Amino acid sequence: MKSQNVLISILLASAGIPAAFAEPAVKAPSAAALNRTVSVTLPDSEHVFPPGAGAEIANSQCMICHSAGMVTRQPPLRFGEWKAEINKMRTAYGAPMPAEQVDELATYLTVIKGKQ
Repeated sequence: MKSQNVLISILLASAGIPAAFAEPAVKAPSAAALNRTVSVTLPDSEHVFPPGAGAEIANSQCMICHSAGMVTRQPPLRFGEWKAEINKMRTAYGAPMPAEQVDELATYLTVIKGKQ
């Protein structure tokens, strides 16, 4: 087996491939190791979004993943930019927000942290 590894290393080196590729593959983790349960406790926040039409949506939807402070510290965005950000959270990251709430939330975020 050792002579076979030496031969592989020589062949790889002659082809300009680093010897590290001649190392044996690392054994993949077992299914049991991949299916373990992990518990996470997120910090509670006493801070919520400022009052206004759409604050309830922001508090119930955005704060699933973000703190109110994290959102309100973002650069000001126009309505269309907030809407694109919200839809990105829905489509790329799986935010469970109903599509019919997107415009109201984008309007609210534009009012509290937007460019007119």
